[in-house]
Amino acid sequence: MAEEILHTYSFSVAGPRNTEKTIKAAIERAQQLRISYVVVASARGGTAFQVKSLCDELGYKGQLVVVTHHMGFGEVGVNELKEEDRARLMEAGCTVVTSTHALSSISKSYRGQFGGIDLLEIVAEAFRRFSQGVKAAIECAIMAADAGAVPVDEDIIAIAGTGKGADSAIVIRAANQNRFFDMKVREIIAMPR
Repeated sequence: MAEEILHTYSFSVAGPRNTEKTIKAAIERAQQLRISYVVVASARGGTAFQVKSLCDELGYKGQLVVVTHHMGFGEVGVNELKEEDRARLMEAGCTVVTSTHALSSISKSYRGQFGGIDLLEIVAEAFRRFSQGVKAAIECAIMAADAGAVPVDEDIIAIAGTGKGADSAIVIRAANQNRFFDMKVREIIAMPR
């Protein structure tokens, strides 16, 4: 049996210019590994619609899970994903998860009020050493697992980015927050240098 060769994209610059290549690489890897779930971070829906379009184009038949910012992330009481876009994604067969961010939660409020840093922010900063997108992909995998939108006993793919778009994709065994140490990052498909 021939050894499988894994290709990892290492982008020279972070950001949305890498979106299409990241998504294609992630979907192709999902197909190669027969992964049934792809998770994508998408605050306003743009990246989610791109992933859905490329899934359809490339014939990916698995479940697409879209993870948005939590309510009030930018503006008090407002969800950045418009209701009509949420409805369009769901009509297209996507699962949409809006949840508290797994790697900041209430600790972000304490930092803003009193200063300092707590354990969750240290963990998030450690993941950011790979890239902002890798950190967000891990966080979205946890959020999707907590919502019951992805399994915790099989590998999934998670896609996220730096700012807008996507520049990072990983193969990950997701876990619920209270079982964080069961999570395993299996492969880095793409990330900026």
